[in-house]
Amino acid sequence: MYGIEVRESGAGLQVELWGEFDLFCIEDLKRMLSEVSSCRGPILVDLSGITFLDLQSARELAVRSLLYSHHLTFLDPSTEVMATMRALGFEDWLTIPPGNGLDELQVFSGVS
Repeated sequence: MYGIEVRESGAGLQVELWGEFDLFCIEDLKRMLSEVSSCRGPILVDLSGITFLDLQSARELAVRSLLYSHHLTFLDPSTEVMATMRALGFEDWLTIPPGNGLDELQVFSGVS
């Protein structure tokens, strides 16, 4: 079970993702990221509600973050997101503002 919600806010588009992201929903994730990436202005993607992230979904988020780093920003990644990104070596690929998940990554990787 997963959810994707896109809404407009004063700061631009806001995308909220929650639940389990796996092969079952990869096409919906790709379609949503393509649609919002074509919009002008900042796009904030809230990752706090993700409880599972598979390789394909993690790679999709990481590649989109690199391609659209000028206006695609990921916020509040869940512990599960950060653990997956770290395990796959993608932690440096995501555009995450300081204080939005990096502390969890440091704890996970044993860095203090």
